[in-house]
Amino acid sequence: MRPIRVAVVGGGTGGVILSNRLARLLKDEIRRGEVEIHLFNDSDRHVFQPANIDIAFRGAEPAKFVKNERELLRKEVILHNRGATYINPDERAIKYDGSILHYDYLVLSTGSTAQPAAVPGLAEASYNFHTGQEDSKRTWDALSRLERGRIVVLVNIPHKCPPSPVEAALLIEELMRKRGIRDKVEITFATPYPRAYPTHSIAEVVEPIFEERGIQLVTLFNTDYVDPQKKKVYSLESEELSFDLLIAVPPHRGAEVIRASGMGDEEGWIPTDRETLKVKNLGETYAIGDATNIPISKSGVVAHLQAEVASLNIASEIRGTGIIRRYNGRINCPLELGDRRAIFVAGTYERPPARQDPSLIKYLMKRAFSTLYWPMLRGRLDPLFELYLGKPYATKG
Repeated sequence: MRPIRVAVVGGGTGGVILSNRLARLLKDEIRRGEVEIHLFNDSDRHVFQPANIDIAFRGAEPAKFVKNERELLRKEVILHNRGATYINPDERAIKYDGSILHYDYLVLSTGSTAQPAAVPGLAEASYNFHTGQEDSKRTWDALSRLERGRIVVLVNIPHKCPPSPVEAALLIEELMRKRGIRDKVEITFATPYPRAYPTHSIAEVVEPIFEERGIQLVTLFNTDYVDPQKKKVYSLESEELSFDLLIAVPPHRGAEVIRASGMGDEEGWIPTDRETLKVKNLGETYAIGDATNIPISKSGVVAHLQAEVASLNIASEIRGTGIIRRYNGRINCPLELGDRRAIFVAGTYERPPARQDPSLIKYLMKRAFSTLYWPMLRGRLDPLFELYLGKPYATKG
């Protein structure tokens, strides 16, 4: 009889953490040949995506934020770096690189993808930092060339990393001051939300800073299309904004493999129980991170915490202990405000984020994370993160 197979599709933050945690939790079963853990990733590279902010608005070197995927995994994890192309949940089969793997447990950590082409004219007219390192570098180059004019930071939804549009606007403003051309540049922040940030308590922190730094806030602006020739953005509300440089946060969609496999809604988001993280109407199938339709921040921290919950539940199912952990909706997203200050957007399902004062300490914590990220993936910093974040679940059974 073959071993029990756990297939993890998606080798980003959540997929790597979950695979490593399962390998540690089930190390005895793996050693005895009773369990296998298979991780499917689209390449052999792992990119620290939050650093796209640093590449786009500080000119950081992209190579600093890339490592080999295999080096980040425990030896027990079997890595397939050609990626899954189709999943058949009825047959519990994954197609990849001309082969098929049958599984017993499935974890979907397929993330989300930015889709500039979903908005007419947006891809041609804008720069962005959500489609990868190369486009982030192009954004930096465009900002470095600008000597005067109108910059529009345009928010489209849904998108991952909720703080990132605000961070972009404030870091652009800081960059223009440092270059000595702030008085020659207008900065506009256009968002579909009624405030600068979707959470009221955080908007109360951000909006006075926008006003203080001369960033024009345009709310309830739902993008209809962009005219690259006229350099104008048009909204569904019949408003228009002119720009010399357009920095856009494109709308995001679920992964192509999810859409191709018919496992998500029309935008590719996977219907997921917000507490157990099980995919609805599918046995022994979990979804974590950006891939789910859970109305919560799409961020690396959420993927990390959900990976912890799902790995414990899968190990419990395999061992038949009957213990179920229920994710409590914990989030903890850093939001950099420029001038070496930051806050953290932190809360749970039951406790929404509270207003807080920006501080240097929180800024330094955020900046340190690019170094802490790599050992965190291997679980080497689990005690530190548990001390800071607490347990992201309640236990039943």
